Amino acid sequence: MKRVVSILSVILLVCAFCSPASAAAQKEWTFMVFLNADNNLDSFGVGDLQEMVKGGGSNDFMNVICLLDRENAPAKLYHVTKDEAKVIGEPGEVDMGSYKELVKFVLDTAKAYPAKHYCTVVWNHGSGWKDINGEIIKGISYDDQSGNHITTNQLTIAFDEIKKGLGKKIDLFCFDACLMQMVEVAYAMKDGVEYLVASEETEPGHGYPYTEIVSGFKKGMTPEVAAKHIVKEYSKSYDGGSAGYSSTTQSAIKCSELNGLKDAINGFCKVALAGNYGAQFKNALNGSQKFYYRTNIDLGHFVELAQNQIKDESFTTAADKLQAALKKAVVINALSGYNTKNAKGLAVYFPASSYSFSSDYKDLAFAKETMWEQMVKDYYKKTTIKKVVKDVVSGDISSLRNYVSSANQNNREISAELVTKLNFSVFAEGGVDASTQENVKSLVTELKSK
Repeated sequence: MKRVVSILSVILLVCAFCSPASAAAQKEWTFMVFLNADNNLDSFGVGDLQEMVKGGGSNDFMNVICLLDRENAPAKLYHVTKDEAKVIGEPGEVDMGSYKELVKFVLDTAKAYPAKHYCTVVWNHGSGWKDINGEIIKGISYDDQSGNHITTNQLTIAFDEIKKGLGKKIDLFCFDACLMQMVEVAYAMKDGVEYLVASEETEPGHGYPYTEIVSGFKKGMTPEVAAKHIVKEYSKSYDGGSAGYSSTTQSAIKCSELNGLKDAINGFCKVALAGNYGAQFKNALNGSQKFYYRTNIDLGHFVELAQNQIKDESFTTAADKLQAALKKAVVINALSGYNTKNAKGLAVYFPASSYSFSSDYKDLAFAKETMWEQMVKDYYKKTTIKKVVKDVVSGDISSLRNYVSSANQNNREISAELVTKLNFSVFAEGGVDASTQENVKSLVTELKSK
Protein backbone atom coordinates (compact mmCIF):
# COMPACT_ATOMS: atom_id res chain seq x y z
CA MET A 1 0.00 0.00 0.00
CA LYS A 2 2.85 2.36 0.85
CA ARG A 3 4.38 1.63 -2.57
CA VAL A 4 1.07 2.45 -4.29
CA VAL A 5 0.81 5.74 -2.40
CA SER A 6 4.41 6.62 -3.32
CA ILE A 7 3.81 5.93 -7.00
CA LEU A 8 0.64 7.99 -6.88
CA SER A 9 2.53 10.87 -5.28
CA VAL A 10 5.18 10.77 -8.00
CA ILE A 11 2.52 10.80 -10.72
CA LEU A 12 0.84 13.83 -9.14
CA LEU A 13 4.17 15.66 -8.92
CA VAL A 14 5.00 14.92 -12.54
CA CYS A 15 1.60 16.13 -13.68
CA ALA A 16 2.02 19.33 -11.72
CA PHE A 17 5.43 19.97 -13.33
CA CYS A 18 4.21 19.25 -16.84
CA SER A 19 1.19 21.55 -16.47
CA PRO A 20 2.48 24.46 -14.37
CA ALA A 21 -0.46 26.66 -15.18
CA SER A 22 -3.18 24.16 -15.96
CA ALA A 23 -5.49 25.91 -13.52
CA ALA A 24 -4.31 29.45 -14.32
CA ALA A 25 -7.08 32.00 -14.51
CA GLN A 26 -7.48 33.97 -17.70
CA LYS A 27 -5.72 37.33 -17.70
CA GLU A 28 -5.97 40.27 -20.05
CA TRP A 29 -2.61 39.64 -21.73
CA THR A 30 -0.03 36.93 -22.19
CA PHE A 31 3.25 38.41 -23.43
CA MET A 32 5.37 35.58 -24.84
CA VAL A 33 8.88 35.85 -26.27
CA PHE A 34 10.41 33.25 -28.62
CA LEU A 35 13.99 34.27 -27.85
CA ASN A 36 16.39 32.63 -30.28
CA ALA A 37 19.86 33.54 -28.99
CA ASP A 38 21.44 30.38 -30.40
CA ASN A 39 23.87 32.59 -32.32
CA ASN A 40 26.17 35.57 -31.81
CA LEU A 41 23.39 37.51 -30.05
CA ASP A 42 23.54 35.27 -26.96
CA SER A 43 24.61 37.95 -24.48
CA PHE A 44 21.92 40.36 -25.70
CA GLY A 45 19.30 37.65 -25.22
CA VAL A 46 20.28 37.07 -21.60
CA GLY A 47 20.24 40.82 -21.04
CA ASP A 48 16.75 41.18 -22.51
CA LEU A 49 15.41 38.45 -20.23
CA GLN A 50 16.73 40.43 -17.25
CA GLU A 51 15.12 43.57 -18.67
CA MET A 52 11.74 41.79 -18.55
CA VAL A 53 12.33 41.15 -14.84
CA LYS A 54 13.25 44.81 -14.26
CA GLY A 55 10.05 45.78 -16.07
CA GLY A 56 8.03 43.97 -13.43
CA GLY A 57 7.33 40.75 -15.26
CA SER A 58 3.97 39.08 -14.72
CA ASN A 59 1.25 40.77 -12.69
CA ASP A 60 -2.46 40.49 -11.98
CA PHE A 61 -3.45 41.24 -15.58
CA MET A 62 -0.48 39.98 -17.63
CA ASN A 63 1.66 36.85 -17.94
CA VAL A 64 5.24 37.20 -19.18
CA ILE A 65 6.71 33.98 -20.60
CA CYS A 66 10.03 33.53 -22.39
CA LEU A 67 11.55 30.57 -24.22
CA LEU A 68 15.31 31.24 -24.32
CA ASP A 69 17.61 29.11 -26.44
CA ARG A 70 21.23 30.08 -25.85
CA GLU A 71 24.35 29.51 -27.90
CA ASN A 72 25.86 26.11 -27.08
CA ALA A 73 23.33 25.59 -24.29
CA PRO A 74 19.90 23.94 -24.01
CA ALA A 75 16.69 25.94 -24.18
CA LYS A 76 14.79 26.86 -21.03
CA LEU A 77 11.26 28.13 -20.48
CA TYR A 78 10.87 31.00 -18.02
CA HIS A 79 7.98 32.54 -16.12
CA VAL A 80 9.05 36.14 -15.53
CA THR A 81 8.10 38.01 -12.36
CA LYS A 82 9.32 41.23 -10.74
CA ASP A 83 11.75 39.15 -8.67
CA GLU A 84 13.16 36.62 -11.12
CA ALA A 85 12.98 34.70 -14.34
CA LYS A 86 11.94 31.33 -12.93
CA VAL A 87 12.65 28.18 -14.94
CA ILE A 88 9.38 26.31 -15.49
CA GLY A 89 10.54 23.97 -18.24
CA GLU A 90 13.73 22.56 -19.72
CA PRO A 91 12.95 21.27 -23.23
CA GLY A 92 16.65 20.78 -24.06
CA GLU A 93 17.99 21.63 -27.50
CA VAL A 94 15.20 23.22 -29.54
CA ASP A 95 15.42 24.02 -33.25
CA MET A 96 14.34 27.65 -33.05
CA GLY A 97 14.68 27.83 -36.83
CA SER A 98 11.65 25.55 -37.22
CA TYR A 99 8.22 27.13 -37.63
CA LYS A 100 6.78 24.06 -35.92
CA GLU A 101 8.60 24.98 -32.71
CA LEU A 102 7.15 28.50 -32.92
CA VAL A 103 3.65 27.07 -33.31
CA LYS A 104 4.20 24.70 -30.38
CA PHE A 105 5.52 27.48 -28.16
CA VAL A 106 2.57 29.80 -28.86
CA LEU A 107 -0.12 27.16 -28.45
CA ASP A 108 1.44 25.57 -25.35
CA THR A 109 1.90 28.96 -23.72
CA ALA A 110 -1.65 30.04 -24.53
CA LYS A 111 -2.99 26.81 -23.05
CA ALA A 112 -0.96 27.15 -19.86
CA TYR A 113 -1.45 30.92 -19.53
CA PRO A 114 -4.81 31.77 -21.12
CA ALA A 115 -5.55 35.41 -21.84
CA LYS A 116 -7.95 37.67 -23.66
CA HIS A 117 -5.08 38.99 -25.79
CA TYR A 118 -1.81 37.42 -26.91
CA CYS A 119 1.37 39.26 -27.84
CA THR A 120 4.08 37.12 -29.42
CA VAL A 121 7.61 38.38 -29.99
CA VAL A 122 10.14 36.58 -32.19
CA TRP A 123 13.63 37.66 -31.16
CA ASN A 124 16.56 36.94 -33.47
CA HIS A 125 18.38 38.02 -36.59
CA GLY A 126 15.95 39.11 -39.26
CA SER A 127 16.95 39.65 -42.83
CA GLY A 128 14.63 41.12 -45.34
CA TRP A 129 16.59 39.00 -47.80
CA LYS A 130 19.50 37.23 -46.05
CA ASP A 131 22.67 36.39 -47.97
CA ILE A 132 23.58 32.75 -47.29
CA ASN A 133 26.51 31.44 -49.33
CA GLY A 134 25.76 33.94 -52.06
CA GLU A 135 22.03 33.22 -52.08
CA ILE A 136 19.63 35.79 -50.69
CA ILE A 137 16.79 34.27 -48.67
CA LYS A 138 14.06 36.08 -46.78
CA GLY A 139 13.55 34.77 -43.27
CA ILE A 140 13.66 35.05 -39.50
CA SER A 141 14.89 33.08 -36.47
CA TYR A 142 18.18 31.69 -37.74
CA ASP A 143 19.36 28.82 -35.51
CA ASP A 144 23.13 28.44 -35.84
CA GLN A 145 23.15 24.88 -34.48
CA SER A 146 20.50 23.45 -36.80
CA GLY A 147 21.23 25.77 -39.71
CA ASN A 148 17.48 26.29 -40.12
CA HIS A 149 15.41 29.45 -40.29
CA ILE A 150 11.73 30.30 -40.70
CA THR A 151 10.96 31.42 -44.25
CA THR A 152 8.35 33.97 -45.24
CA ASN A 153 6.06 31.30 -46.64
CA GLN A 154 6.47 29.24 -43.47
CA LEU A 155 5.23 32.22 -41.47
CA THR A 156 1.95 31.85 -43.35
CA ILE A 157 1.76 28.16 -42.42
CA ALA A 158 2.71 28.87 -38.80
CA PHE A 159 0.05 31.49 -38.24
CA ASP A 160 -2.61 29.46 -40.01
CA GLU A 161 -1.90 26.66 -37.52
CA ILE A 162 -1.79 29.05 -34.57
CA LYS A 163 -5.11 30.59 -35.62
CA LYS A 164 -6.70 27.15 -35.80
CA GLY A 165 -5.26 26.18 -32.41
CA LEU A 166 -6.32 29.38 -30.66
CA GLY A 167 -9.59 29.79 -32.51
CA LYS A 168 -8.56 33.39 -33.24
CA LYS A 169 -5.77 35.50 -34.70
CA ILE A 170 -2.75 36.53 -32.65
CA ASP A 171 -3.66 39.98 -31.39
CA LEU A 172 -0.16 41.43 -31.63
CA PHE A 173 2.97 40.01 -33.22
CA CYS A 174 6.38 41.68 -33.00
CA PHE A 175 9.68 41.05 -34.77
CA ASP A 176 12.48 42.08 -32.44
CA ALA A 177 14.77 41.65 -35.41
CA CYS A 178 16.20 43.51 -38.39
CA LEU A 179 14.56 44.47 -41.67
CA MET A 180 11.26 42.63 -41.23
CA GLN A 181 8.70 45.41 -41.75
CA MET A 182 8.23 44.71 -45.44
CA VAL A 183 4.96 44.42 -47.30
CA GLU A 184 6.02 40.95 -48.51
CA VAL A 185 6.33 39.72 -44.90
CA ALA A 186 3.23 41.48 -43.60
CA TYR A 187 1.15 40.10 -46.45
CA ALA A 188 2.26 36.57 -45.64
CA MET A 189 0.97 36.97 -42.06
CA LYS A 190 -2.16 39.05 -42.65
CA ASP A 191 -4.70 36.26 -42.11
CA GLY A 192 -3.26 35.15 -38.77
CA VAL A 193 -2.27 38.41 -37.07
CA GLU A 194 -4.23 41.51 -36.08
CA TYR A 195 -1.31 43.93 -35.60
CA LEU A 196 2.30 43.54 -36.72
CA VAL A 197 5.16 45.54 -35.18
CA ALA A 198 8.61 45.50 -36.82
CA SER A 199 11.47 47.58 -38.21
CA GLU A 200 12.18 48.51 -41.82
CA GLU A 201 15.84 49.05 -40.93
CA THR A 202 18.34 46.98 -38.97
CA GLU A 203 17.94 47.06 -35.19
CA PRO A 204 20.87 47.88 -32.90
CA GLY A 205 22.11 45.01 -30.74
CA HIS A 206 20.09 46.11 -27.73
CA GLY A 207 16.87 45.53 -29.66
CA TYR A 208 13.66 46.18 -27.77
CA PRO A 209 13.71 48.07 -24.43
CA TYR A 210 11.90 45.31 -22.53
CA THR A 211 11.99 47.11 -19.19
CA GLU A 212 9.98 50.00 -20.60
CA ILE A 213 7.76 47.80 -22.75
CA VAL A 214 6.77 45.38 -19.98
CA SER A 215 6.34 48.05 -17.30
CA GLY A 216 4.27 50.17 -19.68
CA PHE A 217 1.57 47.58 -20.32
CA LYS A 218 -1.60 48.78 -18.55
CA LYS A 219 -4.94 47.24 -17.68
CA GLY A 220 -7.48 47.64 -20.44
CA MET A 221 -4.93 48.09 -23.23
CA THR A 222 -6.35 47.14 -26.61
CA PRO A 223 -4.09 45.41 -29.18
CA GLU A 224 -3.76 48.64 -31.18
CA VAL A 225 -2.84 50.68 -28.11
CA ALA A 226 -0.33 47.99 -27.09
CA ALA A 227 1.21 48.03 -30.58
CA LYS A 228 1.58 51.80 -30.46
CA HIS A 229 3.09 51.55 -26.97
CA ILE A 230 5.84 49.18 -28.16
CA VAL A 231 6.64 51.34 -31.19
CA LYS A 232 6.86 54.51 -29.09
CA GLU A 233 9.03 52.95 -26.38
CA TYR A 234 11.41 51.49 -28.94
CA SER A 235 11.87 54.82 -30.69
CA LYS A 236 12.28 56.74 -27.41
CA SER A 237 14.95 54.32 -26.21
CA TYR A 238 17.18 55.20 -29.20
CA ASP A 239 16.47 58.92 -29.07
CA GLY A 240 18.50 59.62 -25.95
CA GLY A 241 16.75 56.98 -23.87
CA SER A 242 17.99 53.75 -22.31
CA ALA A 243 19.80 52.65 -25.50
CA GLY A 244 21.42 55.99 -26.32
CA TYR A 245 21.26 57.42 -29.83
CA SER A 246 20.81 55.52 -33.11
CA SER A 247 18.97 55.91 -36.39
CA THR A 248 16.08 53.47 -36.14
CA THR A 249 12.66 52.64 -37.52
CA GLN A 250 9.67 50.92 -35.93
CA SER A 251 6.06 50.80 -37.08
CA ALA A 252 2.81 48.95 -36.50
CA ILE A 253 0.66 47.55 -39.29
CA LYS A 254 -3.06 46.83 -39.04
CA CYS A 255 -3.15 43.61 -41.00
CA SER A 256 -6.87 43.79 -41.82
CA GLU A 257 -6.01 46.76 -44.07
CA LEU A 258 -3.53 44.81 -46.18
CA ASN A 259 -6.08 43.52 -48.68
CA GLY A 260 -7.03 47.12 -49.39
CA LEU A 261 -3.35 47.98 -49.73
CA LYS A 262 -2.92 45.09 -52.17
CA ASP A 263 -5.72 46.47 -54.35
CA ALA A 264 -4.17 49.95 -54.28
CA ILE A 265 -0.76 48.55 -55.22
CA ASN A 266 -2.30 46.69 -58.14
CA GLY A 267 -4.03 49.87 -59.31
CA PHE A 268 -0.70 51.71 -59.13
CA CYS A 269 1.08 48.95 -61.03
CA LYS A 270 -1.51 48.90 -63.81
CA VAL A 271 -1.05 52.61 -64.45
CA ALA A 272 2.74 52.26 -64.31
CA LEU A 273 2.70 49.39 -66.79
CA ALA A 274 0.53 51.38 -69.19
CA GLY A 275 2.70 54.49 -69.01
CA ASN A 276 6.21 55.34 -70.04
CA TYR A 277 7.66 56.43 -66.71
CA GLY A 278 11.03 54.72 -66.82
CA ALA A 279 13.10 57.88 -66.35
CA GLN A 280 10.88 59.21 -63.56
CA PHE A 281 10.88 55.85 -61.76
CA LYS A 282 14.66 55.72 -62.00
CA ASN A 283 14.96 59.12 -60.36
CA ALA A 284 12.46 58.16 -57.67
CA LEU A 285 14.24 54.87 -57.03
CA ASN A 286 17.62 56.59 -56.75
CA GLY A 287 16.24 59.06 -54.21
CA SER A 288 14.10 56.68 -52.18
CA GLN A 289 14.77 55.84 -48.55
CA LYS A 290 16.81 52.65 -48.57
CA PHE A 291 17.85 50.36 -45.78
CA TYR A 292 20.77 48.06 -44.92
CA TYR A 293 19.95 45.87 -47.90
CA ARG A 294 19.77 48.44 -50.67
CA THR A 295 17.15 46.35 -52.46
CA ASN A 296 14.69 47.31 -49.69
CA ILE A 297 13.12 50.72 -50.25
CA ASP A 298 10.39 52.59 -48.42
CA LEU A 299 7.18 52.14 -50.38
CA GLY A 300 5.54 55.41 -49.38
CA HIS A 301 8.63 57.50 -50.07
CA PHE A 302 9.11 55.94 -53.51
CA VAL A 303 5.51 56.67 -54.49
CA GLU A 304 5.82 60.22 -53.16
CA LEU A 305 8.95 60.92 -55.22
CA ALA A 306 7.44 59.38 -58.36
CA GLN A 307 4.28 61.41 -57.90
CA ASN A 308 6.30 64.62 -57.62
CA GLN A 309 7.65 64.04 -61.15
CA ILE A 310 4.71 62.47 -62.96
CA LYS A 311 1.79 64.83 -63.52
CA ASP A 312 -0.41 62.44 -65.48
CA GLU A 313 -3.93 62.46 -63.99
CA SER A 314 -4.38 58.68 -63.97
CA PHE A 315 -1.02 58.21 -62.27
CA THR A 316 -1.80 60.87 -59.66
CA THR A 317 -5.12 59.19 -58.86
CA ALA A 318 -3.51 55.74 -58.47
CA ALA A 319 -0.67 57.15 -56.34
CA ASP A 320 -3.14 59.02 -54.10
CA LYS A 321 -5.11 55.83 -53.56
CA LEU A 322 -1.94 53.92 -52.69
CA GLN A 323 -0.84 56.57 -50.19
CA ALA A 324 -4.32 56.55 -48.61
CA ALA A 325 -4.22 52.75 -48.28
CA LEU A 326 -0.77 52.97 -46.70
CA LYS A 327 -2.05 55.52 -44.20
CA LYS A 328 -4.79 53.13 -43.15
CA ALA A 329 -2.41 50.18 -42.83
CA VAL A 330 0.39 51.94 -40.92
CA VAL A 331 -1.25 52.90 -37.61
CA ILE A 332 1.96 54.36 -36.18
CA ASN A 333 5.47 55.02 -37.48
CA ALA A 334 8.25 56.22 -35.17
CA LEU A 335 11.81 57.16 -36.12
CA SER A 336 14.99 58.17 -34.36
CA GLY A 337 18.14 59.69 -35.82
CA TYR A 338 18.74 61.20 -39.26
CA ASN A 339 19.54 58.29 -41.59
CA THR A 340 15.97 56.97 -41.58
CA LYS A 341 14.16 60.31 -41.81
CA ASN A 342 12.20 59.37 -44.96
CA ALA A 343 10.93 56.00 -43.74
CA LYS A 344 7.13 55.95 -43.78
CA GLY A 345 6.54 52.58 -42.09
CA LEU A 346 6.57 49.86 -44.73
CA ALA A 347 9.35 48.70 -47.05
CA VAL A 348 9.13 46.83 -50.35
CA TYR A 349 11.57 44.94 -52.57
CA PHE A 350 12.82 46.96 -55.56
CA PRO A 351 16.42 46.27 -56.66
CA ALA A 352 17.93 48.97 -58.87
CA SER A 353 19.28 46.38 -61.34
CA SER A 354 17.61 43.37 -62.92
CA TYR A 355 20.44 40.99 -62.05
CA SER A 356 19.78 41.63 -58.35
CA PHE A 357 16.10 40.67 -58.55
CA SER A 358 15.80 37.29 -56.84
CA SER A 359 14.24 34.55 -58.94
CA ASP A 360 12.67 33.16 -55.75
CA TYR A 361 10.56 36.28 -55.29
CA LYS A 362 7.83 34.82 -57.49
CA ASP A 363 7.10 32.18 -54.82
CA LEU A 364 5.91 34.73 -52.26
CA ALA A 365 2.16 35.21 -51.75
CA PHE A 366 2.56 38.94 -52.31
CA ALA A 367 4.23 38.33 -55.68
CA LYS A 368 1.51 35.89 -56.73
CA GLU A 369 -1.38 38.16 -55.75
CA THR A 370 -0.06 41.52 -56.89
CA MET A 371 1.46 42.99 -60.03
CA TRP A 372 4.49 44.38 -58.22
CA GLU A 373 7.01 41.92 -59.72
CA GLN A 374 5.58 42.51 -63.20
CA MET A 375 5.85 46.27 -62.74
CA VAL A 376 9.45 46.14 -61.49
CA LYS A 377 10.54 43.94 -64.39
CA ASP A 378 8.73 46.23 -66.79
CA TYR A 379 10.77 49.08 -65.33
CA TYR A 380 13.97 47.17 -66.20
CA LYS A 381 12.74 46.72 -69.75
CA LYS A 382 11.86 50.38 -70.13
CA THR A 383 15.22 51.57 -68.78
CA THR A 384 17.99 48.99 -69.14
CA ILE A 385 16.91 47.46 -72.46
CA LYS A 386 16.10 50.82 -74.01
CA LYS A 387 19.51 52.24 -73.11
CA VAL A 388 21.51 49.18 -74.22
CA VAL A 389 19.80 48.95 -77.62
CA LYS A 390 20.15 52.71 -78.19
CA ASP A 391 23.86 52.59 -77.38
CA VAL A 392 24.52 49.56 -79.60
CA VAL A 393 22.73 51.08 -82.59
CA SER A 394 24.94 54.15 -82.22
CA GLY A 395 28.03 51.92 -82.23
CA ASP A 396 28.74 51.88 -78.48
CA ILE A 397 28.68 48.34 -77.04
CA SER A 398 30.00 49.22 -73.56
CA SER A 399 26.58 49.13 -71.89
CA LEU A 400 25.85 45.75 -73.53
CA ARG A 401 29.19 44.41 -72.36
CA ASN A 402 28.47 45.63 -68.81
CA TYR A 403 25.03 44.04 -68.88
CA VAL A 404 26.38 40.68 -70.05
CA SER A 405 29.11 40.67 -67.40
CA SER A 406 26.56 41.02 -64.58
CA ALA A 407 23.75 38.89 -66.05
CA ASN A 408 22.65 35.78 -64.17
CA GLN A 409 19.66 33.48 -63.69
CA ASN A 410 17.76 36.23 -61.88
CA ASN A 411 17.32 38.37 -65.00
CA ARG A 412 16.93 35.76 -67.73
CA GLU A 413 13.51 37.13 -68.63
CA ILE A 414 15.00 40.60 -69.18
CA SER A 415 17.93 39.09 -71.07
CA ALA A 416 15.64 37.18 -73.41
CA GLU A 417 13.76 40.34 -74.31
CA LEU A 418 17.03 42.23 -74.76
CA VAL A 419 18.22 39.58 -77.24
CA THR A 420 14.96 39.90 -79.18
CA LYS A 421 15.29 43.69 -79.36
CA LEU A 422 18.95 43.47 -80.42
CA ASN A 423 18.21 40.93 -83.14
CA PHE A 424 15.62 43.28 -84.61
CA SER A 425 17.48 46.59 -84.23
CA VAL A 426 20.99 45.38 -85.08
CA PHE A 427 20.41 42.64 -87.65
CA ALA A 428 16.91 42.99 -89.10
CA GLU A 429 16.77 46.76 -89.50
CA GLY A 430 20.44 47.10 -90.53
CA GLY A 431 22.43 50.29 -90.39
CA VAL A 432 24.93 48.90 -87.87
CA ASP A 433 28.49 48.36 -89.09
CA ALA A 434 29.86 44.84 -89.52
CA SER A 435 32.38 45.12 -86.70
CA THR A 436 29.68 46.10 -84.18
CA GLN A 437 27.45 43.28 -85.44
CA GLU A 438 30.20 40.74 -84.84
CA ASN A 439 30.77 42.04 -81.31
CA VAL A 440 27.05 41.92 -80.61
CA LYS A 441 26.83 38.32 -81.90
CA SER A 442 29.63 37.28 -79.55
CA LEU A 443 28.08 39.04 -76.54
CA VAL A 444 24.61 37.68 -77.25
CA THR A 445 26.03 34.15 -77.42
CA GLU A 446 27.67 34.71 -74.02
CA LEU A 447 24.46 36.16 -72.62
CA LYS A 448 22.41 33.15 -73.72
CA SER A 449 24.72 30.87 -71.76
CA LYS A 450 23.95 32.62 -68.46
